[in-house]
Amino acid sequence: LESKVAEFEKLEGVYNETNEIARIGGWDVDLVNNKVTWTKVTHDIHEVSTGYIPELNSGISFYKEGWSRDLITKLFGEAIEKGLSFDDEFKLVTAKNNEIWIRSFGRPEFKDGKCVRVYGAFQDIDQQKKRQIELKAAKDRFQSIFDNSPVGTLLFDFSNNILAINPASLNIFGFENYSEEAIDALRFSDFIKPINIDILDDLKNHLSIQENKNFNVEIECTHTSGRTIICSMISSVMPGHENSDDLIITKIQDITQQKELQRLATENSNKFIKAFENSPNGMGVVDTNAEWVMINKNLSQMMGYTKNELLKLSFKDITHPDDQEIDTHFIESLLNRQIEHYSVEKRYVHKKGRIVHCHLNVSAIYDEHGHVTSLINQVVDMTQRLNAENDLKNTLNDLQGLLDATTQIIIVETDLNHVIRKFNRGAERMLGYKAEEVVGKKRPSLFHIEEEIEAKRIQLSKEHRDLLKADDIFSYNVPSGNTESQEWTYRRKNGSEFPVQLVVTAIRNQEGNIKGYLGVATDISELKSMEESLIISKEKAEMASKSKSEFLANMSHEIRTPLNGVIGFTDLLMKTELSESQGNYMQTVYNSANSLLDLINDILDFSKIEAGKLELNEEKIDIIELCEQTIDLFKHQAHKKGLEILLNIAPNIERFVWVDSLRLKQIMINLIGNAIKFTHKGEIELKIKVKTTNQNADKKIFTFSMRDTGIGIAPQNLDKIFFAFDQEDASTTRKFGGSGLGLTISNRLLELMGSNLEVESTTGVGSIFYFDVQLKTDTATDYGIEPLRNVNSVLIVDDNYNNRSILKEMLASINIQTKLTSNGVEAMDVLEKDNAFDLAIIDYHMPYINGLDLIKHIRQSLHIDKEKLPILLLHSSGEDDKISQKCKEYEVQFNKTKPIHMTDLFSLITQIENPRNNKSIHVPTTHNNVQIDLSELEFKILVAEDNPVNKHLTRTILKKLMPKVHLTEVDNGEEAVQAYKDQQIDLIFMDIQMPILSGFEASQQIRSLEKENQLKATPIIALTARTIKGERERCLSYGMDDYVTKPVIMQTLKKVLIKQLVVNKGQEITTD
Repeated sequence: LESKVAEFEKLEGVYNETNEIARIGGWDVDLVNNKVTWTKVTHDIHEVSTGYIPELNSGISFYKEGWSRDLITKLFGEAIEKGLSFDDEFKLVTAKNNEIWIRSFGRPEFKDGKCVRVYGAFQDIDQQKKRQIELKAAKDRFQSIFDNSPVGTLLFDFSNNILAINPASLNIFGFENYSEEAIDALRFSDFIKPINIDILDDLKNHLSIQENKNFNVEIECTHTSGRTIICSMISSVMPGHENSDDLIITKIQDITQQKELQRLATENSNKFIKAFENSPNGMGVVDTNAEWVMINKNLSQMMGYTKNELLKLSFKDITHPDDQEIDTHFIESLLNRQIEHYSVEKRYVHKKGRIVHCHLNVSAIYDEHGHVTSLINQVVDMTQRLNAENDLKNTLNDLQGLLDATTQIIIVETDLNHVIRKFNRGAERMLGYKAEEVVGKKRPSLFHIEEEIEAKRIQLSKEHRDLLKADDIFSYNVPSGNTESQEWTYRRKNGSEFPVQLVVTAIRNQEGNIKGYLGVATDISELKSMEESLIISKEKAEMASKSKSEFLANMSHEIRTPLNGVIGFTDLLMKTELSESQGNYMQTVYNSANSLLDLINDILDFSKIEAGKLELNEEKIDIIELCEQTIDLFKHQAHKKGLEILLNIAPNIERFVWVDSLRLKQIMINLIGNAIKFTHKGEIELKIKVKTTNQNADKKIFTFSMRDTGIGIAPQNLDKIFFAFDQEDASTTRKFGGSGLGLTISNRLLELMGSNLEVESTTGVGSIFYFDVQLKTDTATDYGIEPLRNVNSVLIVDDNYNNRSILKEMLASINIQTKLTSNGVEAMDVLEKDNAFDLAIIDYHMPYINGLDLIKHIRQSLHIDKEKLPILLLHSSGEDDKISQKCKEYEVQFNKTKPIHMTDLFSLITQIENPRNNKSIHVPTTHNNVQIDLSELEFKILVAEDNPVNKHLTRTILKKLMPKVHLTEVDNGEEAVQAYKDQQIDLIFMDIQMPILSGFEASQQIRSLEKENQLKATPIIALTARTIKGERERCLSYGMDDYVTKPVIMQTLKKVLIKQLVVNKGQEITTD
């Protein structure tokens, strides 16, 4: 037992020693006996003797007043009341008034549910706590410096993971507004441009090998805005502790602006050096000792030295001895900052000893402290200028002598007060005054007419709102740099007068200030006389031109008026029952009258072209319709001669263009007419295509060509045919007739369109006339063809190769396949093998077997009816009657005269595609279709015509077309207006040239009445035999609705009636 007690006492001693070393004491509060016990270490911590017997309250009073005392009181109370242990840090004030940090542990002991004891340990942690506080303060100071540093700082590991980044770094790269999560996810490589990412590896390698050396680099980085910034980075290694890796700390600065300033400084320096070296003047820089520092090539060349030679000299060495004192004075003033620059003319001495006259500009260059460091010199060689000035003086002396010798021009010089200072010999001779009479005594107004001066003075005073003196008017605009030039009347000393052209200019001194005025006057008497003659000649020419225009208009009217009766009544007569011989006679009369009309039209057109009176009137038209209408005019004529007539329009052509349709049609008529006239067998072809062009999207070049297989033109006569009244030779005129104006007029019209007519021809083979014309187009090319389902394959039977090709191209444009055969036998072979066609197009005239016989074989022998194979028969215009009956017999649905129009062909295909629509009759809505029956229409029509023949003709035609028409006829414009007032009129035919009131005036009055009474406009149709330019526009401007040129025939009037009374009024009618 004693040994156990001894061992325990030993252990207790070790424990107490350990506690003393660790400064850990114990305490015990006996709540039953109200007794507090402290161990020795606890007494030591409180700095009381071991004899001090503490009480509960006195023990608590050692805790520093405030949070420490409040906290221990609270924790001790919770231990007693709730049985809670505690462990916390407090501030304690010892008996010796020392303030220390302690750690107190407490644990309660309960018996029978009541706390009887609280005991624990007490440890002095003052030194440890103070070290923690100091460390935290140091850390806070570092963090504050880190956060508030204007220099970006990053801490990252060798895997590019950022461990710390200060706000300055975030601002540099644009991450200042990013969330903490986004910033925590950043890696150092995110800041570097991909192209520079290898620099990171260099940084790590450098720091791994040379731990104590920094790694400095300037690198391109990427801002969050996408722009590139240049950063300076200084990196070093932060060694890790035993259990942590080394880190990299990097300081970053945005030096983009600094680098840009450096670049600009370098650029400006280079610019300065370049400007310095390349200056057209001599440039040099000297130091304060007058030694050359820099010189350019021009300065060394100016002085005759090389650069190296001149740099070894001072500027005084090359200065003329007499001018050195001037330089010395100015340089001292510059160095003392009394002046900043100076300019002086001085002399230098060339290496070869000659004098160099120069203009010197010197400026000071200062350092940052304002001290002069050097002087920059600009040296301008004045030698040539001085020589030029001397030459100028000599020239002026020579000029003065020349002016004195000039006797055909008046030269007067005045001062600013307009007093004459010089008066040359020409002025003496032409004005009669001697120089001594006027120089220094008189003003130029002496030899001016007072009324002209006063009128000019009043005019200028009003224009400029400035009251001028009489002498000021000659030079009012001169000071602004203008030259005053005007016609005046001079009065000689003897009182006689003559016109002059006076030019006044300013005379300036070397500084550019006006010191006087110079007046130069020339006699324009002969010029004025010539002008008067020209005016008289011009007036005569204008009168002649006007007379010519009136003559053309009157001739057109006077000739067309009787022709109107001849052609109109012949047209009517041929529509009556005549014997064969009578019909032939009337056809001859009709053709002769139309030939005469064509000849008159050619002569009048040629006259208008020669007089420059013919102009183009562009309008939007359907070019395909125009070509089809034009070719229709010649079908009968061509077929009568046994010619094949072809119309070959490219399927891709733009339909709508802007052009003068009347003149384009006139050109085509001339070319087609000539082709038929000079072709006896074979064919003629009108071809229109579009050339590709990139000039304008809305303009295309159209090529029109007229090909024939006629007699051709000899090579030596190709140019001759375009001259007026010329044909290939005299025999051509005798044999074929014609005025010889057609091609000339066509070529002139094409010149107005910016084109010209070309020709290629071979004698005995044929000719091709062609021209290109650029036209504004409309992109609309729709032919109204819906996608086809029932018509996919067509059989073409025609012995003419070109016609087959044209039909094939037309059909290909709407995606229809074709099978081409050249005769009936070949076609029968094809049909016997395979009848897979949706349509057959068959020509009537073919070798071996004609078209009707082929159709008969198809229907009767091959038993192919019209439902299985619709047929289109093409034939000549003179064969309608005998063909129509056979077409009904052989169930031919369609027959057309050649050449078939593209629009007609597509219309027929549409009917085949939609057979249910074929039974309905389509009533045309265009006035060009004359198959409309007008016989049942009842309208009131007024005819105003003073010529009895024309009136009778118009009445007869209207009665034939509209038997139920109610006609009112008057002889002049006045009666026309009255007839309009008296009754309700549906349509008015108004002659232009009538007595009392012309057609123009009558139309104006009718339109005024309609406006006053708010009436609907009655259609007014002009009847005129005039074909001059602007006649149509003039009619429309007076309120007329349409324009009919005489001679008038039934077909022309019918078109007008359909347009005005049917189409425009929406009248319901039937067709013939």
